[in-house]
Amino acid sequence: GNVKRVLARCYAVRGWPGKKEVENKLWSLSEQVTPAVGVERFNQAMMDLGAMICTRSKPKCSLCPLQNGCIAAANNSWSLYPGKKPKQTLPERTGYFLLLQHEDEVLLAQRPPSGLWGGLYCFPQFADEESLRQWLAQRQIAADNLTQLTAFRHTFSHFHLDIVPMWLPVSSFT
Repeated sequence: GNVKRVLARCYAVRGWPGKKEVENKLWSLSEQVTPAVGVERFNQAMMDLGAMICTRSKPKCSLCPLQNGCIAAANNSWSLYPGKKPKQTLPERTGYFLLLQHEDEVLLAQRPPSGLWGGLYCFPQFADEESLRQWLAQRQIAADNLTQLTAFRHTFSHFHLDIVPMWLPVSSFT
């Protein structure tokens, strides 16, 4: 990361270094500036320069031995280089959760052993309100007082889950 940052700033290479096109450009620049003799010292110097002078935030451009040839230093545009990793667009899912309540108790269902929240107990979950109402009808539970509570979003590492809590008070669970 340190050497990529130094090269990206010196040569104003736009984009995230993890992107193949940007990485290839940085490799090409690296090959051009690396001396044939003393490669080890040069590489160590570039790493140290990135770690101590050309830091991620608040670089010390006035102390940098490369400042005269550095495009980012000349334009005071160091914060543009290297580019940030693009945010991943996460897929969105919706889950209707049934809060079936009898006095001070609620119904919980154990989830399948594998998958999301595997084996845990939670409110019964449905893909949509119609599925939830069908589940209630199959159990002869009247849905007259079914109330949608405030929906909210929970973000997992790989998707967003929009949770729609549906509350239904009942006289018994039987």
